[in-house]
Amino acid sequence: MDLNDFLAPENGPPWLPTVVAEARKLVYIGQLLTLIFSLVAVLVGVITIITGNLGEGIFSLVAAGIGLLTIFMLKDNVFNNLDQGRFKQASDALLIWSIVGFVVYFIPGLILLLGFLKMQEIFQPQYQQYQAQQYQAEPPSAPAQPAPPQPAPQPAQAPAVDNKEKKVEMAKCRKCGVNYPSFMHNCPNCNEPRH
Repeated sequence: MDLNDFLAPENGPPWLPTVVAEARKLVYIGQLLTLIFSLVAVLVGVITIITGNLGEGIFSLVAAGIGLLTIFMLKDNVFNNLDQGRFKQASDALLIWSIVGFVVYFIPGLILLLGFLKMQEIFQPQYQQYQAQQYQAEPPSAPAQPAPPQPAPQPAQAPAVDNKEKKVEMAKCRKCGVNYPSFMHNCPNCNEPRH
């Protein structure tokens, strides 16, 4: 059994928005901590049962089983949806599994919950910053001068990752304004068709 069959890969696709990539990193850390806590719980459960305390040993083994189930479900329901651009479905599943993880193991569940909160930033409307123009009161006899043209805002450039990686063309949603890869037919935020 390979850990890659059980755990999600550390890095997602290069086209993920920065906020989603940061949230994905937090969820990955939470997944690793859940694995460590679950393995320790299995060991403690077995030792506790051998020493004769059956109740605590069974509780520890059940907690380990729920932790391992959480890891498996995070890979299927959260990481796969994130890597395919379905951010809303990933967010909903992450909320459920972070609560389950929070109940079983406090620290990994807290990190998963922080990843969920970080992911919510992708659903906030993205507004362009308004630049106020200054006007001067002039005598009514003088003709009004048009305001000087404002330079077009420069789009923020993502840091160069690697020249070998393929650049992905992005499309902007007409309804909510979220940028997403152009190979996707619907907006991952509001499900609006691209054309």
